[in-house]
Amino acid sequence: MIRSILFSFPLLALLTSCSSTGSDKGAATGKTAEHAANQIELGSTQLDATLAALKDLVKNPAPDLAPQFKAYTKSLAQLEATAEGVAELAASIETKSQEYFAQWDGQLAAVQNEDIRARSAERKEAISASFKKIQSEYAEVREEFKPMLSDLRDIRTVLSSDLTMDSLKAIEGTVKDVAKESESVKESLVELTEKFRALGVKLSRSGPSAPAPEKKK
Repeated sequence: MIRSILFSFPLLALLTSCSSTGSDKGAATGKTAEHAANQIELGSTQLDATLAALKDLVKNPAPDLAPQFKAYTKSLAQLEATAEGVAELAASIETKSQEYFAQWDGQLAAVQNEDIRARSAERKEAISASFKKIQSEYAEVREEFKPMLSDLRDIRTVLSSDLTMDSLKAIEGTVKDVAKESESVKESLVELTEKFRALGVKLSRSGPSAPAPEKKK
């Protein structure tokens, strides 16, 4: 599901920019992780819109069903595009992370001070573990999302051929099941968003924020 949705836009430009140092690669990968977080969050919003349009069609059918069905198909198409984009981002992050850690290993070999080298190696292992964990969790959420997306597509296919009141009644049970399933999916998407965003922060070059000026009494 998520695999069919997340667009191809500045992501690739972000990830394919030439970086001369490991730090550059890390920062670029961190920005991509933040971008992935934003897109997953967008996907969650689009899922809500898709379900809302579907429920409106099934529960509050208008004299002309076509506009409501069009609203549903439009929202679903946006969700699909976002999911595809997220899948591309996840793949790009994996590729870039491998390049990042390979370069980090090479630079570690040049460090003479054993203590500095050991501490940097520990830092690298911790970040590497974070990458592996988030990729695994993304894969789990993607598998959780797939059946629901498949049902939404099936509904679109059926109604494209038979947009009638009888057909709407026939899919009522499926619509309820999808709505219930979406609750756990959205929870998973929220958690995944937070983890991608946290990974981006770990790789960020930003220093501490300046303290807010004190208000005059």
